[in-house]
Amino acid sequence: RTPVVPIFTYEPLETFQIAKELYDEGVYVNSSVPPATAPHECLLRTSLMATHTEALCDEAADIMQRVLHRNGLC
Repeated sequence: RTPVVPIFTYEPLETFQIAKELYDEGVYVNSSVPPATAPHECLLRTSLMATHTEALCDEAADIMQRVLHRNGLC
C-alpha cells in the first residue's frame, strides 16, 4: 500500500553498516536513526518505483536477504 517499506535494524551503527553493505552490493536504502526515530527503532527505508521491474525487485530482495542474514537480522 506504500512505496516505502521499512526494515528495522534497531541500532544506529548496525543501520549504517548494513546500508553500506547493501550499497556496495548495488541496493540503495535510506538510513533512519534518532532523532528521526525513537531510540532502538532505527530502520532502513526501501523505496519502490513504477520503473522497478520484477527482475530488479527479485535481485534486490536476494541481496537484502543475504546482507541481513549475514548481519543476524533474518
